[in-house]
Amino acid sequence: MKKTILSLLLALATTAGAQVHYRIEGTVANALPTDTLLVIDIEEQSVVDTLMLRDGQIQPKEGTLEAPTICALQREGSTGWIMAFVLEDGVVSLDIDLEEGVLLRMDGTPMNRDLAPLIQYTANPGGAYDPARELEYARHTYAIVQDIVRKHPDDILGAFAINITRMRFTATEGLALIDLLSERQRESLQMQRLRESLVLSAETDEGQPYRDLSGVGRDGQPVSLSQYVGRGQYVLADFWASWCGPCKARMPQIMDIERRYRDRGLCVVGITMKEPVEDSERAARQLGLTFPQIYQSSPMSTYGITAIPALILFGPDGTILLRRALSPEAIEARLLELLGGE
Repeated sequence: MKKTILSLLLALATTAGAQVHYRIEGTVANALPTDTLLVIDIEEQSVVDTLMLRDGQIQPKEGTLEAPTICALQREGSTGWIMAFVLEDGVVSLDIDLEEGVLLRMDGTPMNRDLAPLIQYTANPGGAYDPARELEYARHTYAIVQDIVRKHPDDILGAFAINITRMRFTATEGLALIDLLSERQRESLQMQRLRESLVLSAETDEGQPYRDLSGVGRDGQPVSLSQYVGRGQYVLADFWASWCGPCKARMPQIMDIERRYRDRGLCVVGITMKEPVEDSERAARQLGLTFPQIYQSSPMSTYGITAIPALILFGPDGTILLRRALSPEAIEARLLELLGGE
């Protein structure tokens, strides 16, 4: 009996102290003779190893970690990351294009083989990237992530796949993916916070009725979303702020959509995040906006908007038709289906 207990304790101690022994090798395209690659632990944002290059090859590098770790590569002296692969037991084989900043291939260990379809599809969804096809890309990405989570419900890979693609899905889709995780992974702080955000967003997900919000119009008078939504027209709500560079950069596209589709039954309404009315109106004038605005509203608590720019398309009866991270081109592709035109 004593011998059995001692053997069990030794086995547990060995498991607890188990380490990952990895070897990294592969090829690097478009590298300079002086290039060095840093291996970054994505979660800790710290350097775990350094790769030397020679004649387009990674000089094989071995190392040890306490546990499997999801990593990125960084060209030394640069700021961008090349995402992502897993350091785990075994030989990790990578093919990298430094000019494009992408992993062309990852192989050699189980997690990398399962992660590869997601990384490669994200980098190249098939042919030249077409913003108008973003909804198609999102649906295919969801299928890939779903497969990864089903294979890896209780290790780092499942939760990682959900987290890096979360903006591609609706809240309902995101919650369904989290539900596929093991209880241990679902209870991680990262997944708990994501679930809380998604639960709020799911109440105003695609297929749900709109929720009213109120604020201040461009004339300084009270205004509400219900003055536009649910009144027999399609309404595109553009969530933005005066301090949001990407929001302002794509505003000409939103203005062009409004101009070309207003006579076909589309109304565009701008909704700003919390900021002084004068800041919003100053930016609206500088941008030359002509469509209605709702300033000083509560899009975060009403629609769970946590990142901008963001777009929501409402149907004539107020039903939410689209609400996910999509480009103006993807929104227009949907409008073409609904309203017709060129």
